[in-house]
Amino acid sequence: MTGGVVEDGGAGREWLASLQATLAASRLAQFACLLAFAVLIRCPAYGEWNFGIDDQFYALVGDRLRQGDLLYVDIWDRKGPLLYLIFAGIGLVWPSMLAYQLAATLSAALGAYGVNRLARLIATPGSAMLGGIAYLALLSRFEGDNLEAGVFFNTLIIAAAWLLVSRFALLRQGRIDAGLVLGFLCAGLAIAIKQTAALEGALFGAWAIASLARAGRPPIGTAWRAGILALAGLLPMLSAGLFYWADGHFSELWQAMVTSNFARSYADPAIRLKRVFTMAGMLAIPLLFAGIGLHAQRGARGERAAVSRLVALWALVALALVFAFPSIYVHYAQSALPPLAILCAGYFAHRRPIWPGLVAVVGLSLVLAGTFHLHDRWRARPAAAALVEYVRAVTPEKRLLVWGMPSYLYAKIGADPVSPLAFAPHLYEAREWTGIDQVAEVRRILAARPETVLAQAPLPSSPLNAAAVRMVEDYTRGCRRSRRFTTYDHNGPQDQVVYSRCTR
Repeated sequence: MTGGVVEDGGAGREWLASLQATLAASRLAQFACLLAFAVLIRCPAYGEWNFGIDDQFYALVGDRLRQGDLLYVDIWDRKGPLLYLIFAGIGLVWPSMLAYQLAATLSAALGAYGVNRLARLIATPGSAMLGGIAYLALLSRFEGDNLEAGVFFNTLIIAAAWLLVSRFALLRQGRIDAGLVLGFLCAGLAIAIKQTAALEGALFGAWAIASLARAGRPPIGTAWRAGILALAGLLPMLSAGLFYWADGHFSELWQAMVTSNFARSYADPAIRLKRVFTMAGMLAIPLLFAGIGLHAQRGARGERAAVSRLVALWALVALALVFAFPSIYVHYAQSALPPLAILCAGYFAHRRPIWPGLVAVVGLSLVLAGTFHLHDRWRARPAAAALVEYVRAVTPEKRLLVWGMPSYLYAKIGADPVSPLAFAPHLYEAREWTGIDQVAEVRRILAARPETVLAQAPLPSSPLNAAAVRMVEDYTRGCRRSRRFTTYDHNGPQDQVVYSRCTR
């Protein structure tokens, strides 16, 4: 019997060694493992259309673009056009929330694979895989467990970083190639999803230009190469600008992408300070293990040292952006997660035991992620289905006003949004600025006599535009029927009141 145990143990060790060798040698196997893990940790929310306030709005805008609406004109937001084109494109293939979630899962897995490939340059193959797993877990912890924008633009920034570091030798010779140009195009595409990615793109550009300058080329040679890289990075937003200019709506694009970000007001200093400390606390664990991983690289030389420096600068720029922004929300940290996960791989490679990092970075992240509030996930789908069925029944003419978070309800019942400001907080947040007067727009909406109003109780914002809120409250007092529902999103249960038979 003892001999049998030894034999089985030896077979097990051989199988594990074989698996590790396969993972180390096969890029396809690495990606397959990361994709499987991404599906595992994200699937509890599959099929939910009401999981997140931003997520469902992106899906709604994609739906409206497929029906012919013009972004920033017929339906308004301040994020970049590529984000909504992604959702519109997915919907052309399969107009379903599950399709958006599967595409986001694939993007997250591709991002994790990119983290894995970058981490291999400073860590062992097994530790690099753990870095990819850490990225997926951290993404879930920081509200990237469904359809947040960071799930998409992070992957493009990671691709840009990989294409840059894989051409360090080329840059040292004062040369560029199509792969490097493609990398800066990826950075430009990320900027066309969310403007703040421009800071990471600028870092990569400065690194490339500095490398070219050190190669000893004549200044004119460095300048035209830098110009090509810059043009690649600017091309996506230049194309969008030219499209809107040709269509006569460039002012609307500029107002949404630029002016609105500076014209809106932001959180009071006391609230902002509280959020700074909250964010610092949430980031403390990945920062600790990333710092240990970076410290482990202190004796590195050559290519490994250069990669470590770039990743450390990347993390610094991303973190500076998080804490420097006037408003601070949990999902803003998503841009810092790729470099932190890469540096965590350095911890996994050089520190023993590794289980403290696995438990703290991976385990704790998953426990705290919205997708693993399994009791809520179990109740979310039937609760949302009951709400949709009822609203559809009491809104025969499809004249609906959503006054709260579930903006995708418009698409679920086949109703046109009542305003370009279909994201309801744009109508009732006192600090908002969209170029459209909130009170006048709410007055116009109510004058059209929506037959049903879905009002969240309480409204998830502060401070509120008291005049706009009062008008809706006065209107709903004239509705002849009301019914309360409880829905469930990534933050837990939310009360919704459906006011119907509101026309007079």
